[in-house]
Amino acid sequence: MRKLATAVAMAFALSATAALACEDKTEMAEQQPQKPAVAQKASKQGKQARKAKKADQAQKTAVARADK
Repeated sequence: MRKLATAVAMAFALSATAALACEDKTEMAEQQPQKPAVAQKASKQGKQARKAKKADQAQKTAVARADK
């Protein structure tokens, strides 16, 4: 009887652990993946570089138009 009770308790513990793990996986899947700080910083620097390049091109175009 003691072995049966132990087996039932172990089965319950394992199923509870599996249920919690499944719930955690579901919660993680529902959340948007977050970028590491390094990737965010690189992305921000890339955007700033593109903006600066675009502004520089616009300024060159304006100067070229003024020269005509």
